Amino acid sequence: MGGVSLTDGRVLHIPSAPYIIDATSVIIAPAADDLAAIVPLILDDQLPLLTKRLVGGARKRRFSHRHRDVNRTELELAHKCIDRA
Repeated sequence: MGGVSLTDGRVLHIPSAPYIIDATSVIIAPAADDLAAIVPLILDDQLPLLTKRLVGGARKRRFSHRHRDVNRTELELAHKCIDRA
């Protein structure tokens, strides 16, 4: 797990815990709107680092059915970070 600094001084940890799990033990991803609101708060010099961590984490869990939605959401967040950078 790693963290990136936000513009307001807080640290955002990716992945965050505890996970929310549904009845079939699939990890529920956060809403896309919530993640979109985070991108403007990330410091510019932290964007490449966060993108690398998001893509690397999704790559490691690519065959995990439990992480399917989380992986998709993390890759969408990485795409938003790349667009901003």
